[in-house]
Amino acid sequence: MSQPAVQITELDGALGVLPPSAGKLYAVVGASSGGPVNQPATYARVKDLIATFGVGPLVEAAAHYIERYGRPVLVVRTATTTDGAASAVAETGTGTSVVTLTGTPADDAELLWQALTGGTIGVAGITFRWSLDGGRTWSPTTALGTANTFPVPGAGVSLAFAAGTVVAGDTASATTTAPAPNATDLGAAFDALAASAASWDLVHVATPIDGALFDALELRLATLFSAGKERAWIGSARIPTPGETEAAYLTALTAAFGARASVFGMLCAGACKLTSSVTGRKVRRPASFPIAAREASLAEHINSADINLGPLVGVSIRDANGNPDEHDESVNPGLDDARFTVLRTWEGVAGVYVNRPRLFSPAGSDFQLLPHRRVLNLAHGALRLYFQRRLNRPVRVSRTTGFILEDEAVEIEAGARAVLRSVLLAAPKASDVLFTLSRTDNLLSTRTLTGDARVIPLGYPEWVNLAVGFYNPALALLQAA
Repeated sequence: MSQPAVQITELDGALGVLPPSAGKLYAVVGASSGGPVNQPATYARVKDLIATFGVGPLVEAAAHYIERYGRPVLVVRTATTTDGAASAVAETGTGTSVVTLTGTPADDAELLWQALTGGTIGVAGITFRWSLDGGRTWSPTTALGTANTFPVPGAGVSLAFAAGTVVAGDTASATTTAPAPNATDLGAAFDALAASAASWDLVHVATPIDGALFDALELRLATLFSAGKERAWIGSARIPTPGETEAAYLTALTAAFGARASVFGMLCAGACKLTSSVTGRKVRRPASFPIAAREASLAEHINSADINLGPLVGVSIRDANGNPDEHDESVNPGLDDARFTVLRTWEGVAGVYVNRPRLFSPAGSDFQLLPHRRVLNLAHGALRLYFQRRLNRPVRVSRTTGFILEDEAVEIEAGARAVLRSVLLAAPKASDVLFTLSRTDNLLSTRTLTGDARVIPLGYPEWVNLAVGFYNPALALLQAA
């Protein structure tokens, strides 16, 4: 026999949109170099996080949230079917030693090595410096000694120097990518997260999302939703490759995700230079890293595009000369129209901001912004808790019709409206709430009550049209004369 339960059917399309939580933890799912796999755990200190999980996207994303917003984070390390990878080493200079990489990368990095004092490999005297962020920050001067390899700290790889010489000013560079989960790995991590007793409402997937991972996320979120666990996710498509044009990047992402949609998730695009809360380096990361952390720090109804929230701390999308070196929707529009959440700058205002917290929803959906999802999730939770307490309680019915008595229906409606108001209207997080209970349910036969709940959302103006011109008071006097 089936168990007594509350079933809620969510409606979409009621707003007429034209086609084109407090107390809950922020969760991060991703890869790292160490730590238990598929075991959710909460951390409030960066040093404890590093001690358990080492390095990698999971650690960087979680550490950023802890440091910037001073709140604990729920982390889940995924299995990684795909190993980290490295590009070929590009060398400049006149030295004869060939430099290669060995080992398996542990994280995304722009590895750059530069000789400061030349010499012969195997003979003491060579000094160099190295960087994991393309030279934006450098290590102290390091001596190679008589070695022919150098393990790069925190990178998972070593520089190997073939027999020969190096000359001061010689460089070697390569890019590395972190290990990554496949759809099965990600699904297992989400199953563990779903089974956790920890209360969370927003999860950041700290690994590049492709079509297969997108589909796996949607399946897990829909499963959670049907089980009465309303959640939302934030992730990022791959970041642009070096030299990839804005047009080519947009075309590639449209091809990969144009036929996909979600009312549960926000898919970010583009990259940024993010000051690491682990190393202090300005590492190139997906835009989702600072965006997801900002979203998790806000109340459910707050639009993260509000300029009054201030710029994203430690984030840049322009070079030292002020020229865009990452996607800026204000300079190269297009990704927002393709439903991606991206970063932007404002003319005359310092810093980097969220362009618009878009859900990756289909055309015509009521769920345009992440606050829409999170606020309605609050309504779901409030109604579910209220009606769970109504299950199996006696309800009087009419002795002539068998339908619920009016005073019973009124009392139930008043309770439902009260819980919705307490959750959504105190801040307020919505404009109003409505609830109506059916008076014609055949309760004696079906043992089922039905009702309709509606939430009137807050409005979030995105355009302001003004008329501005000159005014001559003398002309007004002449006309009046």
